Amino acid sequence: MENRRTFLAMAAALFPAGLVTLAAQTQAPSSGTSELARHTLTGPFDGFDAILLELHPRPGQGREHRHNGPVLGYVLEGKVRFGVDHGPEQIIAAGGTFFEPTGALHSAFGSADPDTPAKVLVFMVVPKGTNGAA
Repeated sequence: MENRRTFLAMAAALFPAGLVTLAAQTQAPSSGTSELARHTLTGPFDGFDAILLELHPRPGQGREHRHNGPVLGYVLEGKVRFGVDHGPEQIIAAGGTFFEPTGALHSAFGSADPDTPAKVLVFMVVPKGTNGAA
């Protein structure tokens, strides 16, 4: 429960009241990823969107990639493998969080258990109109 509070507090701290316009868009799920909300940011974050995603990673899933903004994740169900910049992989269980700095190489990600699906909530800040991939 503490990790959930930490996740929400960090997201709230990044975007104080008044910086987010209320123009959420919802999209249908596609290949294990659902965009739950997208908000256009203003003020010092003009030119960026805040995105909330729901991911359903499969075992072994994931290819190396980078994101063009910070990524904050919260594991809702199951366990996920997570690693950046070819550092040691972590196994993060439900209730745990992870963070990727802008431009870090996302070198490992996927469900850590072949028999139990994982569900992850991801908060990203990305250049306006992009999906966050660099």
